[in-house]
Amino acid sequence: MDSAKKARRLLDEAFDLLGDDIALAHATKSAPPSFAQYRYGGQAELNKGGAMKTFPTQYTMASAAGQMSFHLPERVPYEGNPILVGTEEQEFAGQNATYISVIPTTGVLENPIDAFYAYVATHDSSEIWLATAPHPLGPWTWQRVVVALGETSYRAHVSSPSAVVHEGEVYLYFHGVHPQGTQPTSLATSKDGVHFEQRIFELMGTHPNRQNHWYGQSVSYVRVVKDGPMFIGTFQGNALGQNDQANGVTTVSGLAMSEDGIHWRLSKRPLMGNKPGSRGPFASTLVRLWGRWLMLFNEDGGLSGAVSEGSDVTGPYEHIGCVIESAHWPFPVFHEDKLYLLCAGINAYVIEW
Repeated sequence: MDSAKKARRLLDEAFDLLGDDIALAHATKSAPPSFAQYRYGGQAELNKGGAMKTFPTQYTMASAAGQMSFHLPERVPYEGNPILVGTEEQEFAGQNATYISVIPTTGVLENPIDAFYAYVATHDSSEIWLATAPHPLGPWTWQRVVVALGETSYRAHVSSPSAVVHEGEVYLYFHGVHPQGTQPTSLATSKDGVHFEQRIFELMGTHPNRQNHWYGQSVSYVRVVKDGPMFIGTFQGNALGQNDQANGVTTVSGLAMSEDGIHWRLSKRPLMGNKPGSRGPFASTLVRLWGRWLMLFNEDGGLSGAVSEGSDVTGPYEHIGCVIESAHWPFPVFHEDKLYLLCAGINAYVIEW
């Protein structure tokens, strides 16, 4: 079997096209050849604009030799926390904003308002807001609503914004509750990161087997990153009635991949499930290690992590335990040789090396 056919076979074994080949009208049956070449090829070359920066070598020689020993450097809470608070204009005034997604704009967007754009929402938002700042730690300035519930096909909340830049456009992913009760993921796009005109509903749909399939109820809390030519997303999967996540009921983290950010394949198996009797993993996000991937996610004990065994983003992953006890819903921002974890609150933790 030639390498292209082998790659295609392996791809089909690992991924569904929006759920066991259940395709939406705008999806295609076949992924482009370069998708398979990337998935089973070598490490991709990172884009300059809007790509994930490679995480520095902060794990031991044992890890580099193939063992799974890994520790993050010291996480220091920013003394000026919270770095972003609601005003009377936001519906979450007086509350803690829960979800934040940040993009750098310099050299990426034309005439940006400032160097960083943040898209912010709470868990039960009817709005996603834009804030801007010269630095990940601020000062942040609220600008405007960019997605409103009434402009979507959802009946309850729009939340978990996740933004990436692709060919000069901002792709903003978010989820909500459809009239039938499912929670799929949708997309809004913008040329300037401020005015979002195009909205695609729904982009990552739930499986038709709502009762028993691991993403029959929810494909939500998606965190999308760009790595080379690929869009890579992690999402929270649930079956019907499993949103309480207690007594062994499983919340799982799934993987989605796309070449254009619109046509997605969802993994046939979860990346990680919850530990018995606990809740999570919730709202996982990926950070690229030197040859590996770090997955950060919520659990009962706080912010936890897992590290991929090798360079393959599909895993397997090994749980490395709690990273920050008091943090939730992380978003990683690299800037000037520091990693800023912007978490619910919105509180920042700074990692230096």
